[in-house]
Amino acid sequence: MTESKKKEFYQKQRKDIEKLFRHGLETLSPENIVRSAVSLEDDRLTICGRSYALPEDRQIWVFGSGKAAGRMALELEAIIGKRVYDGIIICPYGLKTATKRIQQFEAAHPVPDLNSLTATYELVDVASDVRETDLVIYLMSGGSSSLLCMPHEELDFDEVRELYRQLLQCGAPIGEVNKIRKSISQVKGGQLRPHFGNATVELLAVSDVPGNDPADIGSGPLVDDHVSPGEALELMRKYEIYKKVPSAIVRFLERGGARETGTGGSYGLKTHATVVASAEKVAETIRMEAEAMGYNSLVDGEFVTGEARLAAKKIAESAVNVLARDKPAAKPAALIFYGETTVTVTGSGKGGRNQELALSAAIAFEGQHCITLLSGGTDGKDGETNAAGAVVNGQSALDAREKNVHPESYLENNDSWTFFKKTDGLLVTGVTGNNLMDIQIVLVEK
Repeated sequence: MTESKKKEFYQKQRKDIEKLFRHGLETLSPENIVRSAVSLEDDRLTICGRSYALPEDRQIWVFGSGKAAGRMALELEAIIGKRVYDGIIICPYGLKTATKRIQQFEAAHPVPDLNSLTATYELVDVASDVRETDLVIYLMSGGSSSLLCMPHEELDFDEVRELYRQLLQCGAPIGEVNKIRKSISQVKGGQLRPHFGNATVELLAVSDVPGNDPADIGSGPLVDDHVSPGEALELMRKYEIYKKVPSAIVRFLERGGARETGTGGSYGLKTHATVVASAEKVAETIRMEAEAMGYNSLVDGEFVTGEARLAAKKIAESAVNVLARDKPAAKPAALIFYGETTVTVTGSGKGGRNQELALSAAIAFEGQHCITLLSGGTDGKDGETNAAGAVVNGQSALDAREKNVHPESYLENNDSWTFFKKTDGLLVTGVTGNNLMDIQIVLVEK
C-alpha cells in the first residue's frame, strides 16, 4: 500500500469510527432516554411500565443529580408540563438547562466544592415538603457522587475534598471508590431516601458503573447500602492511600464513623429503581449501526476494567487476531467494548483513562496495518482535559517516532493528552450531558 493510499485508508477508518461513536451518543441521549421511559395520557402517568393516577391533589416532584440530570429534567418537563410541582436538580458546571418548574444548581465534578454542599442541603430541605400521597421522580446519573455531597458534620469539607482527590488517583475501581465515599456521607448509600418520607419514589438511573447496580450509581443515595468504617479503612490500605488521606478522616472512621441507622422502615417498598440506559445499550446501538455500514460486528460481553494499559493490550490482541485469523469476527470487522478502566497515576503529565488506553494500544499494534481504535468517554470528558478520548491506528506510533515523539516516554509520565495533541489523535466531542461509561471501538479491514 502506497503512503498516499495508506493515508486515505486511515482517514476513512477514522471517519467511520467517529461516526459510530457519535451515533451511540445520539441514540442514547438524555432526551431519548426520558422519552422511552415516561409518557403522560390524560390523568395517568406511566413510568417504566408502572402507571400512576394523577388526581388534582397529587403533586409530582422532580429531583436529581448527575451529568445527564439537567437534560433529562428539561425533557421531563416537556412531557409532564405544569403537572411538575417543584424539585431540585444538581448538575456539573455548564450543564444547567432552562427548566421552568424544576430548580437547577451547578456544582463541581469530580471533586466537590461548596456549591455541591449548599445545593445538597437545599435539596434535602425541599425534600422535607414531600407528602406521602405525592410522587417523586429522581433522575440519577454519573457524577452524583461529587455533586450530591453532604459529608458527616464532624468532618472538615476541605479534608473531604482531599479524600476525593486521592480516590481519583489510587487506581481503585468505581465500586470500591464509592464504598469509601459512602462511609463518610450523610446522603450516600441510601441515606437520602428517608428525606422523602413515605412517598412513592421512581428512580430513573443512567448507569456509569459495571453491573448497573443502582446501589453503585452515584454512590446509591436512594438504595440502602451501609459501608462499615472498618471496610472503608481496609480499602484505603488496599490502595495505599491510608497515609495520604487527611488524618482526621482516618480517625473519624477508626472511632466508628457515623452511627449506623440505615434507611429501614417501609421506604424500600415504595421505591422503584430502573436503569434506563447503560453502556451495554450504547454498545449494542453501535453494533447495529456498524452492521448497517458493512462491518461484521461483535460486542464483547465482558466489562473492560482494571488498569487502562493492561486493558489496551487485551483489546489489541483481539484486533490482531481478527487481522490474522478472522477471529472472533471476519474482516471487515467492528469490535465494540465497554466499561471503565483505571489509571494509577505516577507521572506528572496530563490525560485520562481513555487517552492512556489508546496510547497503550497504539504501541501494542504498532505496524499492524488496517486497524483503527477509538476509546472515548460518553460524557465527552476524559480526565481533566478537553477531550473525550483518542483515536489511533497501526501507523500512529510509527508516525510519532518520525517526529521524535516517543510514545513510551509519554505513557510513562501519564502524559497521553500531550502525545495526542502533538499527533492529532484527540477525540473532541464537547461535553455531552450524559455519562454511560467508556466505549472502545476497533475497526479491522483487509
